[in-house]
Amino acid sequence: AVFAAIEQAIRQGDLEEDVCKLALLKHYAEDGIPSRSASGRKPYPYEMAKELLKQMHDKGYRFEFYRKLPARLTQAYRVEDKVFIEDFRMSSAAKSVHHSFVGGLAEHTLGVTNLCHFFCRNYPYLNRDLLITVALLHDIGKTKELSKFPRNDYTEEGQFIGHIIIGVQMIDEKLREIPDFPVLLANEVRHCILAHHGELEYGSPKKPAIAEALALNFADNTDAKLEIFKETLAAAQSDAGWIGYQNLLESNIRRTEL
Repeated sequence: AVFAAIEQAIRQGDLEEDVCKLALLKHYAEDGIPSRSASGRKPYPYEMAKELLKQMHDKGYRFEFYRKLPARLTQAYRVEDKVFIEDFRMSSAAKSVHHSFVGGLAEHTLGVTNLCHFFCRNYPYLNRDLLITVALLHDIGKTKELSKFPRNDYTEEGQFIGHIIIGVQMIDEKLREIPDFPVLLANEVRHCILAHHGELEYGSPKKPAIAEALALNFADNTDAKLEIFKETLAAAQSDAGWIGYQNLLESNIRRTEL
C-alpha cells in the first residue's frame, strides 16, 4: 500500500523527493516490477522504473540494488559497470591483513600493476597485454568478498567461495558478452587469476603454469608484504628500533636507520 501510494503520487507529479523515488526503485528491484499499476493508469510501472532510473543515473546516484533490476532496464546506462566502479573505488583489499582501508583495493591494484610494468621492462618475453590486464583484474572478486565500510567483513559469498573464484566468475560474465573471444587467451586470463596466490595452501586452486601468472604472484605478494611492513612501522613508536615479531612476515622486524 505504501509503494502504491508513492507510485501514484509520482505519477501525479505530487512527489519529487529523490529518497522516495529511490525507495520505489528499490521496491521494484527486490519485489519485481508489476506489469500494470494498481490503478491501471499510465505510465505503467516498467516505464516509470525506466524514467526513475534515468533521473537517478543523471544525478550520479549509484546503488547495489540497481543490479537486481531487469537487465533490459539497466544495460542502457551501463548501470552494473558503474556500480562496480563505485564498489571498487570504495573497497579495501583485505579485512585486516593489508590495505584494509577505504580505497585500499584500488591502491593495492595500482601497486601490483606498477610492479608488473617493471617486470615487463626487465623481462621483455612477458606478454605485456596479458600481464597488465590480469594485474588490473586480479582482486576484483574482493568487491563481493568483503562488505562495505564501516563493516568491512566477509560476506556469505566471500566465506563460501572466496575472491579468487568470484573474480573468475565476474570475468566469465564479461567474456560471454564478447563474440568469438579467443579460447586460449580466456583460459590464460582465468589461470592467472586462479594462480595469483602462488600456492595451494594460500588459497590458489592452481599453481602458476605460465610466466605471466608467476609474475602476477610475485607482484601481488611484494605489494602486500611491503604494505604490511609499512603499516607495522607506522603503528610502532617512532624511536623504536627492533619492533618485534610480525606473524604475517614471520620475522622479528626492525626500523631502518636513515
